[in-house]
Amino acid sequence: MPNNNLNTGTIKWVSIVSAALLLVSFFLPWVAWKDAALSGNALPVGHFFEAAKEKFGVGNPFPQFSIAFKVFWLIPVGAAASIPLTFLNKKSFWPAVVAGLLSLSLVLVYFLFSQSMVKQLGVSKSVWAITRPWLFVHAATAITIVLSAAEKKWILKTGLVVLTAAITVIGFSIAGKQAEKKIFEEKFASTDDIKADYTLSADDLLKEFLANDTAANKKYNEKVLQVNGLVSAIDVSADSTGTLRFEDSTGSYAIFSLEKNQFDKVKNIKPGDAVSVKGICSGSIFSDILGTTSISFKRSILNKQ
Repeated sequence: MPNNNLNTGTIKWVSIVSAALLLVSFFLPWVAWKDAALSGNALPVGHFFEAAKEKFGVGNPFPQFSIAFKVFWLIPVGAAASIPLTFLNKKSFWPAVVAGLLSLSLVLVYFLFSQSMVKQLGVSKSVWAITRPWLFVHAATAITIVLSAAEKKWILKTGLVVLTAAITVIGFSIAGKQAEKKIFEEKFASTDDIKADYTLSADDLLKEFLANDTAANKKYNEKVLQVNGLVSAIDVSADSTGTLRFEDSTGSYAIFSLEKNQFDKVKNIKPGDAVSVKGICSGSIFSDILGTTSISFKRSILNKQ
């Protein structure tokens, strides 16, 4: 009598090898942001947004949902469970499918987030330069383990792969827009009422970040700084928002996003004027393309001269 069980022969070993690769690659580097190599477990562990904050100044916009990322621990659990089940010809459909679909979603989040950092912040020449081969190995094995799962439901399995990819891409896009809206609508106390944690010149600030941006970010991130120097550029829009910038000879700069109530104070400032600005440091970003460092400040005001 012919054996119609798909959990035998070639497909059986494809499933076992895929599960093993999925399990191993989950703990190997997927992306490299500056000197931080992040594996697949970085998101459920909590290191993903910690590294994004330290390297790019971009933290988790929805920290209240951090606990939800723990669901990705089902990837190694499902992969590990499916290996003996498949080997013993037991039902391994759902452990394999859950591990594979979650893996596909996680891979897309890493890739799309890295791509956003490249496009918006210029952190690298391309997203391919900061992704690592294990990301694509994990993606390939995620699809393979789903399609080789022990049931003959090819249409269902293919549909689940396509649906998971679509939901992840759409969800990432929506979450990105909501994050921007949340940041834009944040209400803060006036910086004018907050005492500066540090007072220094623009030249000294830039030199400190260029010498060791990791140490400088740890020291100044989310701190109130009073910075004194000669204005390199100033831009005030019709809606009364504007930016003021200090720049050094390398092209690196500190840029201050001014509050709307500063319009009357800054409208007559010109490049070359000596000013004192107080703002909250959002950290630095190094552009591989330009080879320069930018230090951004929010809620900035012009100090009285």
